Amino acid sequence: MKTILFTNKYSGRPLEILEGELPEGFRAAFLPAQTQEALQNEIAGAEYLLAGGRLKITREALDQAGSLRMIQRSGVGLDALDLDAIREKGLPLYVNQGVNAESVAEHALLLILASLRRLPEIDRNTKNGIWKKQEQGVRTEELKGKTVGIVGMGHIARILAELLRPFGVKLLYWNRSRAEEDFEQRFGLRYVGLEELLESSDVVTLHCALAPETRHLIREETIARMKPGAILVNTARGGLVDTAALAGALRNGKLSFAALDVHEQEPIPADYVLKELDNVILTPHVAGVTADSFRAMMHEAFRNIRCFEEGRLEEIEAYRYQ
Repeated sequence: MKTILFTNKYSGRPLEILEGELPEGFRAAFLPAQTQEALQNEIAGAEYLLAGGRLKITREALDQAGSLRMIQRSGVGLDALDLDAIREKGLPLYVNQGVNAESVAEHALLLILASLRRLPEIDRNTKNGIWKKQEQGVRTEELKGKTVGIVGMGHIARILAELLRPFGVKLLYWNRSRAEEDFEQRFGLRYVGLEELLESSDVVTLHCALAPETRHLIREETIARMKPGAILVNTARGGLVDTAALAGALRNGKLSFAALDVHEQEPIPADYVLKELDNVILTPHVAGVTADSFRAMMHEAFRNIRCFEEGRLEEIEAYRYQ
C-alpha cells in the first residue's frame, strides 16, 4: 500500500471528505505536528506528498524523502515550495490550477460588496439595538458605477471579471502580460499600468502571485497613489500587502475599507494591528475552501496520484510544473 503524506492537518468534516475520496491501495499519513521538523521526520516513508500552502517544502525535507515519487499541490500557489530543490531531485510537481477558482472569486466579490456596505458595522449595530436606518445607510455605497481594478489576470481574476460585469462597473486590470483581445472586449476590461490602476480604482482587488518583485506590492508608496477612500481586497497572498502601511492608511482615512482573506503571518498573531480597526474585514484564508471546492481538490489530487502510480500520465488533469 502506497503512502500519501499530507502537510496540512485535517479533522472533522474535512477529514471525512478526504477519507471518502481516498482511492483504494493508498493510505493517508499525517504529521504529528505542523512543524518543519515533523515533516523532515515523516517524509521518508511516503511515496506521494500532498502539499498544502502553510508548511515549507524545503531542500532539507526533500533530502530525507528517499521514497518520494511525486508532489501534488492541494491548491495553486507555489511560494511555499523550494522549486530549485524539487527540480534538482527530478521530482514531478503537479498543480490543479483553477480547482478552487470559483470559490475564491465568489469570496472576493463577497468582500467587495461587504466592504462597500460596511456589513460588519451594520451587523454589529443591529445586534446591539442600534436602528438608525438613514444615518447608517448613507454611509454605505453601491457597486454599480464604480471602477474596479484587478491586479493579476489568472483563473480567479477572469472568473471575478465575469461575476462583476453585471454590476455595471468599469473594469481595469494590470498583469505581466496582456489578455486576449476578445476576452477584454467580452467583459469590458481595459489593460492599464499599475499606477493608473491604483490612481483610478474605487476598489483594488489583488489576484497575483507572490514573488520577490510583488512582495509588498501594496505599501506606503503605492497606497499614496490610490484614490482617497478606496477599498482594498486581498484574496491572493498576504505578503503582497505591507500590513503596517495598510493599517496607517485605514486609520488616517486614505483608504476607507480593507478586506483580507490572506495575511503576512498565518494564523494571525495576537497583536495583529488590523484586528483593532473597525473598517477591516478579516477571514482566515478560507476563500478557496467550501465543501464543494474541498471535495473537488481532494478528488482531483487523488485522481492525479492514482494515474501517476498506474503510469497513465497522459490522463493526469493537472498542470505539471516541471
